[in-house]
Amino acid sequence: MLYEAARVACLAPSIANSQPWRWRIRGDTLELHADRARQLTDADPQGRSMIISCGAVLHHATVVLAVLGAAATAERINDPADPDLLARLTLTGPHQVTAEDMRLHHALRTRCTDQRPFLGIGPLPDEVIDLLRHAAEPFEVSTHALDPSQADLLTLAARSTAGRHVAGYQDEMPIWTTRPDVTIRDDVPKAGAAPVGDDAPGASPGLTPGPGDDRYTTYLAFTTTHDTRADWLRTGEALSAVLLTATTIGLASSVMSDVVEAPDVRATLREVVAPAEYPQLTVRLGVNESAPAAPLTPRLPYDEVIEVVATR
Repeated sequence: MLYEAARVACLAPSIANSQPWRWRIRGDTLELHADRARQLTDADPQGRSMIISCGAVLHHATVVLAVLGAAATAERINDPADPDLLARLTLTGPHQVTAEDMRLHHALRTRCTDQRPFLGIGPLPDEVIDLLRHAAEPFEVSTHALDPSQADLLTLAARSTAGRHVAGYQDEMPIWTTRPDVTIRDDVPKAGAAPVGDDAPGASPGLTPGPGDDRYTTYLAFTTTHDTRADWLRTGEALSAVLLTATTIGLASSVMSDVVEAPDVRATLREVVAPAEYPQLTVRLGVNESAPAAPLTPRLPYDEVIEVVATR
């Protein structure tokens, strides 16, 4: 059961599809570790996006366990002696599977990052924004829907970030986005000309852009009261909850992490969105119903990310 949870949870999104996590199974416990060998050192020198990615895979695992009928406690860990150990899931007994568990699990299996422009059908209704906001609240993460002027600022900020990335970043990203060796299975389909940073709308090779113009795309900024490793991990959990909830109601999505990479751009976003909080990332949301399905990004072999430790 724990192996299945770890295996399916690896469908979680991660920065540049780097999949910077490792699972370790010990008896009735599933440990989550950061894999620093897969950290993007130039794009993510602090490891913020790496930890956020790990938070997303952690929440995915809880969704899988729930649909398997297993109750589990989640312990978030901050151990200086083992800084890469992030969390521990421990089985506690049976769980009564609900319809919501099944919806989230189906969303987990079908969700994919869609970087293409979304359809211009009008802004998302307030009740949808509230639904997504409530999905993030259990993790002490706030979401803020940007108004059109703030979205324009976000676009300019992302372009500014992209234009000022150091050479190391420019050399690093192709390693993760265009790897020719398909046996590695950690490449993300490369986007075409993207107007907003690295996670912006674009067209993958062999995939038509669709009819969207991105005019009514909704941007949700995720913020936390503090800016610690624990906040980053919970942001990832909230990200997973929001993306899966969005998928259950037919919304397409993609994550924008580049807008918080440059300190001054992050400070500007903070001032505009939530001066008393810390921006962690932004998510694009919209509709692409009439466009072809976006391709699923490939995943690492499971034996590279899941270890079963023998216990006596």
